[in-house]
Amino acid sequence: MTNQIAASADAAAVVRMNGINKWYDAYHALRDIELVVAPGERIVICGPSGSGKSTLVRTVNLLEPFQQGHLQVCGVEVGADAITRAARLAVNRRVGMVFQQFNLFPHMTALQNLTVGPVWGNGVSRPEAHERAMHYLERVGLLAHAHKHPAQLSGGQQQRVAIARTLCTRPQVVLFDEPTASLDPEMVNEVLQTMESLAGEGMTMLIVTHEMGFARRVADRVIFMDQGQIIETAPPDDFFERPQSARLRSFLGQLLPH
Repeated sequence: MTNQIAASADAAAVVRMNGINKWYDAYHALRDIELVVAPGERIVICGPSGSGKSTLVRTVNLLEPFQQGHLQVCGVEVGADAITRAARLAVNRRVGMVFQQFNLFPHMTALQNLTVGPVWGNGVSRPEAHERAMHYLERVGLLAHAHKHPAQLSGGQQQRVAIARTLCTRPQVVLFDEPTASLDPEMVNEVLQTMESLAGEGMTMLIVTHEMGFARRVADRVIFMDQGQIIETAPPDDFFERPQSARLRSFLGQLLPH
C-alpha cells in the first residue's frame, strides 16, 4: 500500500469495519473483522472455500446482515442493530457490485440492462442514462454489442456488460465477488483486463478472486481469510514472497506453481 493511501486511510475511509461478527445460526461466518479501506485502494481478498470472503464483501453493501460490530460505508454509519431499509438504500446508492453470475435481464439488450438501474433506482433521466450506458459500453469494449441480448454474447462479454452496468450507477466503491469464476479459461483474461484498467483509473475496489497474477499486478493489499477471520494482510510483494503465517504458506503452496 502506498504511503499516501496509508496516511489517508483512517482520516477518509471509504469502508470501515469494526468488530464485525456474523453467524448463520450456529455457524460463525465472520469473526471480529477489522478492515479500513482508503479512497482509491484496491484490495484483493483470497482464501479457501468457506473462509468468509464472499460473506465479507456482501456485508459491506448489507446484502448480508451482521449481528455484532459497526460498519461505515461512504459516510453511511450502520450498527448491527440499525440495518434498516433506509440504510440499505443509502449504501446501495454508493456501492456497486459485480457477482459471479452475471444477473443480466435476458429479455433486455445490453443497453437496456445498463439504463434500467439509473432510471428506476437512481432517478436519472432517460437521455442521461442512455449517454452513461453508451459511454461505459465503450469503456468495456462492447459498444458494437449495445443492442444484443445476453444470449447473443459470450460469458466474458456478459460479465463486461455487468461491470459496465455497475459503473452506470457511479459508485464510490465497487465490490467484485469472484467475477471470473463462472467463465471459461479463455474468457477470464478479457474480464481481468477490464478490471485492471478500472484499477488504473483509481477506482476503489474490493475483489474476491483466486487470480493471483491479477492480485500481484493490481492490489495495494492482499488479504488472506480462513475460518471467518482475516489471518494476514500485506502488500503483494510481502504477501507472496514473505508470508508470515503457516496457514498462508500452505495455501499459497497449493495455489501457486512451484
